[in-house]
Amino acid sequence: MVSERFIIGLDDTDILGGRGTSRIVREWTEVIESEGFARTNGITRHQLLKSTKIKATTHNRSVAVAIETDRTVFDIEDHLVQMVREHASGKANPAIAILTRHTDMPHVLAWGRRCQQEILKLVDAERYATESNVLLRGLGGNRNGMIGALAAVGLHAGGKDGVFIQLAGIRDLNGCITAGEIRERTALRHVIDEETGEELDRDDLIDTGDRVRPRMIEGEPVLLTRSSRSDRKLWFTIDRELAH
Repeated sequence: MVSERFIIGLDDTDILGGRGTSRIVREWTEVIESEGFARTNGITRHQLLKSTKIKATTHNRSVAVAIETDRTVFDIEDHLVQMVREHASGKANPAIAILTRHTDMPHVLAWGRRCQQEILKLVDAERYATESNVLLRGLGGNRNGMIGALAAVGLHAGGKDGVFIQLAGIRDLNGCITAGEIRERTALRHVIDEETGEELDRDDLIDTGDRVRPRMIEGEPVLLTRSSRSDRKLWFTIDRELAH
């Protein structure tokens, strides 16, 4: 069978002090990889609107992961539902969204961008999902996680938003390492000087701060760096505050 690409969004699976959505998704991708169920292409986290009027565990972020598999969307749904019901907090409002090749991507991207700028309602998410042909399902509580889950798949599919919290090899990087080593040891191919927009040479040294969080730029993971003012041969990653 021919593999297809799907984008999966999750939100509101946790409560303060509990296992975060990001961790739950990372563990799920490890399971589906080990089972041969699917191949994963990185997990992204997306910042939605910050407002005191929005109830969020911490920062109102949602998570998306792209996978390739020969399974059907309904197989994926069943696997996801089982995972969420096993690991999500009973006091949370978890939801999943699954984007397929039949989805109206620009429409669901528009939803994601709206979620970064305004407060939206559950009924709006349900309407957008229907219009965009996205499988959207609430799995507990008041189902408000549907809003963020739908936003996550749209923003990930748009290719210009979010940071990668999981990508092959990035969690093994620490300390100072050359740009060449980063490209060899991870799925990262672009290590960029933010000011010039140019690729770093393979021997340029980067202080990772023990956490690497590439940005999603034009559909690809890109590590942005900034040169040291005191050492022209040293660069720092610029998204350290996004690492947590």
